[in-house]
Amino acid sequence: MLAAVRRLNSPRRSPARAACVIACALALPATGCKKTGATADAVATAPSLEDATGQAKCGVKKSSAKPLVIEWPAAERAALEARATRGLVAVRYSGCEMEVLTTCSAAGAYEYVGLTQKTEGVRITNTDQLYAKLPIGAAGLETKLERAGQLNVDMTIVGRREANASVFNERDLDGRCDDATHVITGLTVGSFSFYTGKSAEIGAGASVGNVGAGVGSSTDQQVLKTDGDVAACTSAGTTDTAPPEGCGALLRVEVVPIDRVFVNPSTPSTASAAGSNATDDGSSADVDELRKKLAVARAVTYGGYAGALLGLGVTAGGYVVYARNKKALEDEVNALEISPDRQQNASRAKLGAGLAWGGLGLAIIAGTVGVLGNTRYTALQRQLRLSATPTLGPDGGGLVVQGRF
Repeated sequence: MLAAVRRLNSPRRSPARAACVIACALALPATGCKKTGATADAVATAPSLEDATGQAKCGVKKSSAKPLVIEWPAAERAALEARATRGLVAVRYSGCEMEVLTTCSAAGAYEYVGLTQKTEGVRITNTDQLYAKLPIGAAGLETKLERAGQLNVDMTIVGRREANASVFNERDLDGRCDDATHVITGLTVGSFSFYTGKSAEIGAGASVGNVGAGVGSSTDQQVLKTDGDVAACTSAGTTDTAPPEGCGALLRVEVVPIDRVFVNPSTPSTASAAGSNATDDGSSADVDELRKKLAVARAVTYGGYAGALLGLGVTAGGYVVYARNKKALEDEVNALEISPDRQQNASRAKLGAGLAWGGLGLAIIAGTVGVLGNTRYTALQRQLRLSATPTLGPDGGGLVVQGRF
């Protein structure tokens, strides 16, 4: 700092140069000033946890509802493959993570559909493509992509396993399903090879194809994962009821969110887990439908009770008219002369009796409707729950409102 001030006293220093020296000495003593005379670069803000882990990039692509699973560890893909043979698979899908729930299942089964053999190649050259095409586990592949410059997936597709249902709610689940957010409705099968592009470094024991590589060596390609036999896939046909032996590797899964009627605050938000698809359908549609039914039930309840009160009023009024005219008729029995209003009193007495009985019937019917409406309203109340617990982490995006109507 003192040295900087001394240099300012030199007559050879221009005002602009002096300003730069002061800025460097006071604000950024460790970085110094550029020789161009420009001020120091803007201070970079620290990355958030979501940016650091890549979670902020997950759940925003449409392809996140149909992710490739070729980068999954072999043990996890084996668990999914085995679980799919026993029924529909429920998963916890949040951000860039998908976990197969072996203790939870959904009602239904997969049916295999044979396809005309197809080949597909996926080329990934930047992180945006990485998170769009391989959202699950993309964060762990960023370094590999940066070093290799390109990631490649070559796939041979021979068929699909498709669920015989497409809409699910909590009543369709069986087992310990508190963490379940989605159900897998489709699995594409065949064979694949997942490898890097050029300039990929290979560590000890790695190999490319059938060629081994020593410590620190490099080659144009490095095979990361393979599954299925391309040669075995050649025998696949459209009439197959199962994939050929050796050609049933899982390539891609398709998921749909579980409709949440009873929201569990500890369950990750389904809307952020599957991207835009999750906000277009699922629990929000069910809540809107429940609210409409609740409004109808409320109107029926109030209408029924109002009708019952009206019926009781008509009954009371009719009885008063009947009683007065009935008394007038009874008084004439002992009278010496018959009143000229006798016929009118008799008519009014009959009218009052009719109103009394009609009002009583209206009160009974309307009251019954009101009770039934209130019963329906109470049942719908139990279903319509929202939570007021803030959700933290990559699935946050706001508050989940919880309350009772």
